[in-house]
Amino acid sequence: MKKNRLRVVHIDDLPLGGFAGIVEKQMVLSSQLMPGALDRKDISHGFGDFVYLSTGYFKPNDGAPLHPHENVDIVTVVLSGNLAHAGTLGDGSVIHAPAVQVQRAGTGMRHSEINPDDSKADFVQIWFIPPEQGLAPDYQNISLEGGRLTTVLGGDCAECFDNKMTCKVGNIPANNSLECNQQFIALITEGNATANGFSVSKGDLLEGDSLHIEAISKLGMVLIH
Repeated sequence: MKKNRLRVVHIDDLPLGGFAGIVEKQMVLSSQLMPGALDRKDISHGFGDFVYLSTGYFKPNDGAPLHPHENVDIVTVVLSGNLAHAGTLGDGSVIHAPAVQVQRAGTGMRHSEINPDDSKADFVQIWFIPPEQGLAPDYQNISLEGGRLTTVLGGDCAECFDNKMTCKVGNIPANNSLECNQQFIALITEGNATANGFSVSKGDLLEGDSLHIEAISKLGMVLIH
């Protein structure tokens, strides 16, 4: 890919899937998780230790029953509604949108994710390979502040779990811009913008070697680099 070129994956071009009470579209799937993923030309294959991203919604009063994870860092962004988490890392935690939960599965954990409300809960879920295998399981709930991107994993965030990748979540006010001068993948979760000269909007996944994005309206983003 040439410098400043941009690949855009449009969510409307992808098949609808999901399981249990979750309806989702997989937009990033690495061959590290599924060897046949490279045959999929309609999705991104991630890079580095960023291996998976899906977005969709939890059905009202439904979700994913107790299930296991091991040696993966999981970032769950709740865009609307509420998501109740319970399992071996603790019960009774409810994520109120807009917010993020980061789970370090480490040596192994089991959890459920349930929408406790009568309306759907929109989400993005992202998986990363942790910096080491066999770490102690743990989780963090992170609130998001308006008007900026918040680092939720890796980077220079002293309170976050460490990772070789950096994951940021939040929004950019209209008429503001953002630069990323390294390989990246970004998901637009709200609004529309111009990215490297291309028009992009909610549901677009962007990937390239560098990014200059100008928000036309309030712009929700997940940025990974």
